[in-house]
Amino acid sequence: MATTTTKNGSRSSKVASNLNGKSNGAVASSKTPATASQSNGNRRPTPTVEEQADTLLARVRTTILKKFGVKIQLREKRLQTKIGHATKEKIGLDIAAQLKKSGKTMNWQRWNNEVFPALFGQPDALRHDVEVIAIVMAKLYDVFELDPTEAIKGLVKFNQESLAKRNSYNKQDDSDDEEDDFDDLEDDEDEETDESEEDLDEDSEEDSDIEEEDDSDAEDEMDFDEAEDEE
Repeated sequence: MATTTTKNGSRSSKVASNLNGKSNGAVASSKTPATASQSNGNRRPTPTVEEQADTLLARVRTTILKKFGVKIQLREKRLQTKIGHATKEKIGLDIAAQLKKSGKTMNWQRWNNEVFPALFGQPDALRHDVEVIAIVMAKLYDVFELDPTEAIKGLVKFNQESLAKRNSYNKQDDSDDEEDDFDDLEDDEDEETDESEEDLDEDSEEDSDIEEEDDSDAEDEMDFDEAEDEE
């Protein structure tokens, strides 16, 4: 009986140890994936340079809008505006040149405010994609490439050159106005000089009149003295 008890006890202890080992292993194995998943969940992927730029861009525009009330335009919007102005000016100049050949005058008011908006929209709010307008301009004028990207570059360059010309004209007009003001200033100085010379002439004439009066008084006194001597 003792032997049986011992054997049963040893067997039961072995079974218990085996069960405990399996259960502990199962618990350990079940905990390991959970821990791994938790550690992976805590790790955030590093943002790319593009994502960092987008985040900073949004902050820049929002801050400027709050502090100054100004909305900074994006690159696409600036390109759209440049292409819109370039298209309006290029076609408008073409129409004006054709009308001039036949002795007619270009109605820029109608083109800028009626016809162009009906066809393309406003330069800063075009009705079509910039690529579409660029291809249209390339099909109209051989100075622009048929490739949309190159045509866009050509339109932007045309707009920049046109703006530079207008600025140079404005500077020339300002310099001409300054020269006119300087000429007017010189004329005023000449007039003042002439007036001062006239004043000097008048003063000299008055002085001469006074001297003549003094001489006549002296002659009268001499005549009076001579009369007394004769008496």
